Amino acid sequence: MNPFNKSTQAGLVILLILQAVILIGCTQFEELTNDPPEITTFTIPNEVEYGETVTFKARVFDPEDDPLRYAWEVTDGVLAGEAGPQVEWTAPELPPDGIVPPKVVTVYLYVRDDGEEDVHKMATITVFSKPYKIAQFFSGTYTLISKQVNGDPIAETSILRLTPTTFTREIQSNLEAEIQEPTQFITGSHRFVEPFDESSGTIHWFPTGSTTPDVSTYTWDGRLFVIFYPETATSYIYEK
Repeated sequence: MNPFNKSTQAGLVILLILQAVILIGCTQFEELTNDPPEITTFTIPNEVEYGETVTFKARVFDPEDDPLRYAWEVTDGVLAGEAGPQVEWTAPELPPDGIVPPKVVTVYLYVRDDGEEDVHKMATITVFSKPYKIAQFFSGTYTLISKQVNGDPIAETSILRLTPTTFTREIQSNLEAEIQEPTQFITGSHRFVEPFDESSGTIHWFPTGSTTPDVSTYTWDGRLFVIFYPETATSYIYEK
């Protein structure tokens, strides 16, 4: 009979218990010292058009390399795809009139690791209507410096005032007449028609009470605003 059997068995039991205690302790220590993930990049566009679809992207680092769970939220528009580091988002649709001011949408990202540590980030996007944006660019007061019909100069003074949605023309004709006619005021709404930008395009003018637009093209060189009506072969050159 080996006198060391009992002591050896007891030693093995103690060793196993110590290993179990150490493993439990390590697990608890890891749980207590688990660090939260870190969002290292957060790619969100600054501005988009109404109805435009874009991609949100994030890059996240976790010190323990834990599996991560993602949750995206927006205050408007539609998110598509799985909740991961990259999702697609469609901005709210443009209202029928197309002439609306910009709105701000907030984007939130929440990331959580297996240790239940979480982190979040947010950003804002300006959603704009291109017609309104261009109309804002052209808003202001213009003075007529030249008017022509079929290439012939016409004596006329005129002031054109534009807001993002309306226009007012103050016209004084027959400048050479001994008795001046009273100033004529023409008011109404206007709308930019695709395609257009800050240098050229088409404008539909709707005088007050009319449902049929007067159609013109325009060009802008940074100083002169030229409006041409093809139907009457009439051109106006305004200076802002």
